[in-house]
Amino acid sequence: MGSKVLLGGSGGRGAHVTFDPMAAGSAGEAAVMFTRIVVGWDGSRESEAALAWAVERGVATPLKLVHAIGGAPTAVEHVRADGEMSAARVRLIEVADQLRASRPDLHLTTSTVHGQPSSVLAEELGEGTLVVVGAPATHRGSRWTVGSRLAGRHGGGTVAVIPSTPATGARSVVVVGVDGSPASMAAVEVAAEEAARLDEDLEVVHAWTVPPGWDSEYLEYLADVQLLEDMHRDLLDEAVEFARGLDARPTGRLERGHAGEVLGRLGRHADLLVVGSHGAGNVTRFLLGSVSHELLVSLPSPVMIVGPGD
Repeated sequence: MGSKVLLGGSGGRGAHVTFDPMAAGSAGEAAVMFTRIVVGWDGSRESEAALAWAVERGVATPLKLVHAIGGAPTAVEHVRADGEMSAARVRLIEVADQLRASRPDLHLTTSTVHGQPSSVLAEELGEGTLVVVGAPATHRGSRWTVGSRLAGRHGGGTVAVIPSTPATGARSVVVVGVDGSPASMAAVEVAAEEAARLDEDLEVVHAWTVPPGWDSEYLEYLADVQLLEDMHRDLLDEAVEFARGLDARPTGRLERGHAGEVLGRLGRHADLLVVGSHGAGNVTRFLLGSVSHELLVSLPSPVMIVGPGD
């Protein structure tokens, strides 16, 4: 049975965050892909969900809580005990102390800084680092969440975005989307490690569609479609073999349809959904329909975006 930690939220609200010691212990023993985890914290329900997920992922991995409070530093704030920075820093230290009291095996540090959360957390991204942020379980407000902004940056890095409400009826499987690109192979590598950490199967998914310009009235249409499907199946098989070489327990799934819709459906209620980001890093690419951005908006389950170079 999980131990329960009460983290006081904003406005005097308490948030119950449940940790499973057995899951956290086994996770800590297995996790080697990431040498540290950085969690974006602001006292919201979303950040509490992100923190709970990060702690359960593995206590042996050093964990850093980062609170970006916005604005710019002032010359005297470091000597003021009643300023915004001091209050935010004390609150974050209290959260960390509560976690340490419940989990003394945590390697935990805190950082409270001025700046926009997406910019501050982007500075933490890099090889061996997993940045974890929360998001509403159902879409509300802007499509440009902290998670989507981090996932679209040029510099790469891996970001996990955690829904504020855990899914019910979760499937014990890690789902990874592939498209044959180096970015998706990097996603397979991360997903295989996460599946091993969770002792779960890995479902490798590739979605494909018939090009819109193809005319179904031609006699060659069905044969061409079958040839195209065979080519996509070969791509999927290569990804499955790659995952098997990583000692995962992979199964392949070829689905006809838009990648975002297919992955959203198959990833719904999965323990984790992993996709690669091509790292275009510009607004235009997201507005044109990035699969990773689409999944971060719908957030069917915890979603991990693997950037170039990881």
